[in-house]
Amino acid sequence: MRLGTDGTTPAPARTPRPPGRSRRRAVLWLVVLGWLLIAGASSPYQSRLRDVESNSAAAFLPRSAESTQVSRLLKERFPDGDSLPALVVHRRPGGLTEADRRAVLADVDRLRAVPGTQRPVAPFTADGRPTRGLVSRDASVAVTVVPVSATKGRAVRDTVESLRDALHPPHGVTTEITGPAGISADAIAVFGDVDLRLLLATAGLVLALLLIVYRSPLLAFIPLVVVGFAYVLAAGLVYALAAHGGMLVNNQAVSLMLILMFGAGTDYCLLLTARYQEELRSDPEPRAAMVRAVRRAWPAVLFSGLTVMASLAALFAARLGSTRVLGPVGIVGTGCVLLGTFTLLPALLVLFGHRPLLRRAAGKRGSRPWRRVVAAVFRRPVWAVAATLAFFAAGSAGLASYTEDMSMLNAFRAETSSAAGYRAISEAFPAGTAAPTTVLVERVDGPLRESDLTRAARQVRSVPDVASATVLPARSTDGRIGQLRVVLDADPYDATGLARIGEVREALDGGLPTGVRATTGGDPAVQLDTKHAADRDLRLIVPLVLVIVLALLIVLLRALVAPLYLIATVIVSFFGAFGISVFVFRELLGQHGLNPVEPTFAFLFLVALGVDYNIFLMARVREETRHRDTRTAMRTALLTTGSVITSAGVILAGTFSMLMILPLVMLFQLGFTVALGVLLDTVLVRVVLVPAITWLLEERAWWPAGRSGPTRERS
Repeated sequence: MRLGTDGTTPAPARTPRPPGRSRRRAVLWLVVLGWLLIAGASSPYQSRLRDVESNSAAAFLPRSAESTQVSRLLKERFPDGDSLPALVVHRRPGGLTEADRRAVLADVDRLRAVPGTQRPVAPFTADGRPTRGLVSRDASVAVTVVPVSATKGRAVRDTVESLRDALHPPHGVTTEITGPAGISADAIAVFGDVDLRLLLATAGLVLALLLIVYRSPLLAFIPLVVVGFAYVLAAGLVYALAAHGGMLVNNQAVSLMLILMFGAGTDYCLLLTARYQEELRSDPEPRAAMVRAVRRAWPAVLFSGLTVMASLAALFAARLGSTRVLGPVGIVGTGCVLLGTFTLLPALLVLFGHRPLLRRAAGKRGSRPWRRVVAAVFRRPVWAVAATLAFFAAGSAGLASYTEDMSMLNAFRAETSSAAGYRAISEAFPAGTAAPTTVLVERVDGPLRESDLTRAARQVRSVPDVASATVLPARSTDGRIGQLRVVLDADPYDATGLARIGEVREALDGGLPTGVRATTGGDPAVQLDTKHAADRDLRLIVPLVLVIVLALLIVLLRALVAPLYLIATVIVSFFGAFGISVFVFRELLGQHGLNPVEPTFAFLFLVALGVDYNIFLMARVREETRHRDTRTAMRTALLTTGSVITSAGVILAGTFSMLMILPLVMLFQLGFTVALGVLLDTVLVRVVLVPAITWLLEERAWWPAGRSGPTRERS
């Protein structure tokens, strides 16, 4: 042993750090700091998203819709403008007493003082006589009509809450607030803290699944941090676009953005993390391994995100605003989560995640169960294809139970005040009393005549199931437009009621004097116009999404045959999953039907997200064909990516299942359908159907470009 000049043992020399290493770590820390600053600046706006939401169906209809024209004419040409009627219901089984009637009139006086309302129409005169059409025949139900000036957002909810606070019914008298304003207020109220509950429930589920996948708290938290920061940024951007850019936003789009970001974003993180772990096997140096991982994984991750964004862009062609608004909101969310995947995730993995990944990287590639599954599929590929197609065909038989339902009574999963009030009115009055239809009669060549309104009312009464068509005294400021209040005997929201609204329009189109025209609006007409727009959007958006996704697959895979059968498998999967879902909703759960918008959303998510897993798999197969034939490449890709893609599918299905905790039936149904479809796609399409078809086609799958690599030997 050599000693120093002072006789002591010299300290071992420090290994010099590689040049630039400190600088590279500083860059990684700057990336993390940048995201912290972005999240801090955006977080105040996340909680304010509800302030800029508009949840009125009329706000999302095209300008050409009749109900939209009625709303515009009321707002621009009538002194009181457009309003949402709130129907205050007083009810005593057996009949309202004289004291009850005095209490009702006292309530009306207090309702008159509520800010944001117009003069109420009382069910009784000052001397206690009933107002025609507002008191039931047995005098057990009395209805006060209160026009609410606010027409959107929390303003409607706050006004209706003030109306509730003003009510002081005597003992034995129940009160409810229904009508368009009451229903809108309840819809906003049930979504009160739903963002926070949905965020916590989704994050908790994703964390639990990631802990199962990684068995490491650190690795489980990293994707959650990435997606969480991206969500805060996206929420801030959506708020800015809604508050200052004129973009419409509703609570449905915000909830779907959250679910989409946590589901798809976690998938992207899983895929890049798995590739990073794979690269650490050959080079344990974190930064070099990450550079190679990003270089090799970015096409699949980026094209997956672009597929989702391009599919969402197809919604810009929708006529229905509530469908169209999901396009920009979802694109912002997906773009933010892609940005986080390619910036924040690599920084966090290199700084904190490489050590646990190094320990996991020592494991064998392809677990024994996966080897058995792969062997079984490739042993009998024809049988695998036939059995899978037979399963989806059987599932699609459930579509025979499909029926549409737009009834507001059936929209909520829990009982609400508006539903109870609506039911009370429907039992005591003609069914359409709670949601009357407004007909505007206009003379274009001069002042409106009384005979014009009489003729229009006669035409309306000729339609079956019309209980009454009442001429209202209100006139437009120029005297050219008058109003009819139309009440149906049928439920105005069910199929029969909506059909009657259409017949009212037809009767008015051909039965009025020259120079007189009529437009039909009100809440039932809004629902009818919504259905027409939704049907048109479905016919347009479905082929548009298929063309967009097919084009992206052709670019990614540089082939024509493989993209065609990949699209075909996703379509087959959609019909199977949607058919099973419809059967469950109608036959097992006893639900009344589906909203006509739901097939469009279900198709969009199942095609865009289902293709994701085909992209993850086939991009790896395409990469492997540089060195081996297609069959061997497919086997290698399945063994390498099987676990991570299956984990991603389970997480995505889990996140969409969180929609089932929301209070709206439509979102419950959408969550169930997409979760089921993603699971079927993950387990059957990506594991069985696509590999079996590719195995049978071999090199022909890559026609016309051919396989990437020079090797032609069979496996």
